[in-house]
Order: sequence, then C-alpha cells, then structure tokens
Amino acid sequence: MSVTTEAGAPTWVVIDAETTGLSPKEHRIVELAVVVLDERGNSMGEAATLLNPGTDIGPADGHGIRNEDVLDAPRFEELAGWLVEWLRGKVLVGHNLLFTSAFLDEEFRRAGFEMPHVPAICTMTNAPRYLPSLPGRTLEQCCAAAGIPLDGPRSALTHARAAGALFGTFLAQRPTLPSPWVQYIERSRRMTWPRVPMVDFQMAPRADEDEWEAGDPEQTAIVSPEMAKMAAAYAGMSSGAAPAPVAEAPAVDSEFVAEVVEDAPRSPEESGPVSAYLGALDNAVSDRVLSFTEAIHLKDLAGALAIFEAEQNDAHRQYVRTLAATAWADRQVTDEERADLVAVGKLLDLSENEVDGLIEETNPDADEGSAPAVAASTEYEAGWYPDPYGQPGLRWYDGKAWTHHTHAS
Repeated sequence: MSVTTEAGAPTWVVIDAETTGLSPKEHRIVELAVVVLDERGNSMGEAATLLNPGTDIGPADGHGIRNEDVLDAPRFEELAGWLVEWLRGKVLVGHNLLFTSAFLDEEFRRAGFEMPHVPAICTMTNAPRYLPSLPGRTLEQCCAAAGIPLDGPRSALTHARAAGALFGTFLAQRPTLPSPWVQYIERSRRMTWPRVPMVDFQMAPRADEDEWEAGDPEQTAIVSPEMAKMAAAYAGMSSGAAPAPVAEAPAVDSEFVAEVVEDAPRSPEESGPVSAYLGALDNAVSDRVLSFTEAIHLKDLAGALAIFEAEQNDAHRQYVRTLAATAWADRQVTDEERADLVAVGKLLDLSENEVDGLIEETNPDADEGSAPAVAASTEYEAGWYPDPYGQPGLRWYDGKAWTHHTHAS
C-alpha cells in the first residue's frame, strides 16, 4: 500500500533534543533540531538552535553546552509557534522518540499549550525489524549496523541528521510504506494543532566544536537568579557563612562502563517504554557520568513513560545483567571492572550482593557447563537469543558456536 502525494511533499519531520537532565518534569530542553523529509526520506530542510532553559544547564560533559552559550538563546515559548508549523501535518520521527516526546510535552505545557497525540515512528524501536544483526539500541550502534557515518560533534542536529538517514534506510527496504505508516501520514494531515502565537526570535547556533573548551565550574555563568539561590542553598552558603560540608554522592565516571554499554546487546522483548527508558540510561552511562542525582531523576522519567516501579526494577536488573555479560567478553571481570558494575548497580538501587550474583550468573565459564572449554585467548560476544521454549536468554559466542547456557535471564 502506497501513499498518494505529490513528489517532494514534506511528510516526515525528524526531531532531536539535548536536555539538561533525565527528568521531563525537572529538566528542560537546551538544544532542538528538526530535519524535514519528503515521502522517500530525502531531506528538504533543517533547523537547529540552542534554547535558554532559564535554569542551570547541568554538566557540559554530556552535551558540550555551557551556561554562557545559551544566555542569548531563545526560550522554548518563543520557538513554540514556529515548532508547531514545522510539525503540523507531518509524522514525527526520532531515535528514542518517547524520551524526546516526553520533554516536548512538558515544554508545550509550560508554554500554556497541549501537544496533540502526534503519529510517531521511533527509529530505535523499529531498528531490529530492519537491522536483524543489530546488537544494541544506541544511535551509534544502529548507524554502524546500517553503514551510516555519524559525522560531526555530538549535537541535536548531528543526531537528527543521522536518525533521518537511518529512517531513510528503513524506507528504502520497502517498495511501499508499511500500512501503519500510511495511516500515520493520513492522520497527521488531518490532525488539529493548537493555535500558538508566532514570535520573532533569533536562532542561536551551537558554537563550533573546535572553539569549545570546558570552563572552570566556579566561573561558569548561571542563567537565572533563582538557580543561583538554589546553588548557594545546596552548597550551604548564606549571608557569608562558610560552606557546609556536603556528603559525597556516588557517581560513575568509567571508560570501561561506557565501552561495555556500546557493545551490550538489547533484549528482543523490551517494550517501547522500557527501550526508551534504557536508551536514556545508555546515553547517561555512555557520557561516562551517571550521578546520584541523575539516578533519582530516572524515577521521574519512568513515571513520564508510564513504567511502574516493579517494571523499572526488573529493567535495572536486566540492564546490569547485560552489562555484566558483555564485560565477560575477554573471559574475565577484574576487581576494577567489578567495582564499576557495583557502582552502576548502587545507582540503580541494586545491592552489591545482587550485582555480584548477576556477574556470576553471566560467567560463560561457570561450573554449570554452559560454555565449552576454549583457549584462554578466546574472546566471547554476548547476545540475546531465544531458547527452545521461546524465552530470550543471554548467550555467548566463542568464534565457532553459540552456547546453550542455562543461567537465569
């Protein structure tokens, strides 16, 4: 079934955002990019701008944006009217789109408008269908599996372009559009958007990557006076009083963990919301900084994605189990690597004993006979495959065959 539309008509709009954190309620969008595609996936135009969230934008390590970069950037409410025009009549596309949509919903709500339930296609959740050998869920993994170069610095526009190219490869594999996508196009063209005033604003492009240097945190400008008061209160400063000692919060800053995340496979039975949740967790860990504060805000994200506490806890256990299995690729987990996995587990409310149990469960050379005897130099590759009963389980590949492991999964 194909779509009857004039050639070159704008049909899809790919959207990506950089945010100040993981909680749609507590955090804000700090950079937004859109790429408009025609029915065949050809780019028809793009736009990107930094946004002034009115609060501190958080650590620059993740998004490469400093507070001073957004001082003259427009606020979301100034951009809202134009964004509606970019989105109106088109199907929304993005990688880990549920995460981005949760932030867009909150931003529109703060601006006094309700975003309609837009037809949307997530390249992350659709990737296994079009990339059967795909190991994981990150945009980097998906692009690598599709042979798409992920060029440029980390930015909303770089990611929107890559997600658009990825979506284009999905379209190219089908002589006609999948039937749900046909209905999405028809629905999007009939959908009524709220009337949002159009306000003139000046785009604020991201500074060139070569010009960006991490500034001294003590010298970094804080956007709003309210945020300055909050920062002072957090540090225990008031009326010239000496800073009160602050208990050190746990955090993960590990190159090992970041590398494991890049190689970790995804479970084939992840629901859309859980995939979105774990995709956000992937990004937080891949930035090599997962803090105690971010771990708290994961609960807000789970709420925004309608993930109940029990499902969130199961997702955390499965996430650490998969990281542990991937860490066994070289047939060892060192004390330092174990400490990193334990640190991730603590931030996800898993005890040290629970993490140790998951590490042992996923040992391919455990005494349970699940792995063949191989040379010490052999490296394993972790992967999710169904067992004879149709339940997914982690298995290992030694270069010749997949194991028949019986560990809990």
